[in-house]
Amino acid sequence: MSPRDEGLVVLVGLTGVGKSTAVHALLAAAPDARLLPNRRELADRIVIPEAQRAAGDPVGPVHDRVERFRLTARYRADHPGGLAHALARHLREAPDVDAPGLLLFDNLRGEDEVGYATRAFPDARFVALEAPVATRVLRLAGRRDAFDRVTGTPQADAALVERLAAVPGLADLTDLAALARAAAGLDPDAVTTGARVVAEESLHYDPEAAWAQLEPLPPHRRLRLDTARLDPTEVAAALLGWL
Repeated sequence: MSPRDEGLVVLVGLTGVGKSTAVHALLAAAPDARLLPNRRELADRIVIPEAQRAAGDPVGPVHDRVERFRLTARYRADHPGGLAHALARHLREAPDVDAPGLLLFDNLRGEDEVGYATRAFPDARFVALEAPVATRVLRLAGRRDAFDRVTGTPQADAALVERLAAVPGLADLTDLAALARAAAGLDPDAVTTGARVVAEESLHYDPEAAWAQLEPLPPHRRLRLDTARLDPTEVAAALLGWL
């Protein structure tokens, strides 16, 4: 039996794209909506323990973001769909999912998870949130305004550029000097940590490939928003209009 997915709204997006804004807007629009256990909760309860057991490792909490990505990838290798597989399992087992009202899940990522979800939940709706790599790094480092709205042209800190250049794969994703200029005044450690998270995540999840899984769906089932071009009020308005 497939899990109940009528009324299910799934957020799709990588770290730092503004999912919290979307969650607040959706919950405000639908007072009877219920927020399902989020990605982190399902990973802690289902994905990470199973991946650890499969590898013969001790089962226990994992807080390092990069290690969590790797364990999630290991689970996905054994269970096509990854977190979407875990979500389907939760919806089969949860006692109250058949109650009326909106079900909101935060979130799925990448081609495999999203493709699996479109097949497993044929009535679900999907909101794809996107933002440039540099925007996401800055958000993780503590800045809340979008990268392309930073004013002024400070000099790039050479030491920060050097640290960013040492993050594997980051130079292929964004202009390091421009990122260092935009990060002026932020804690270099926070910027570097955010860069490591974003770069590692890019090894496992491709937002364009995820959208390619959603694009064939009818418009009432998929929405795509660029949160670097839309402020939180505009994101909320777009979501409410779509619902």
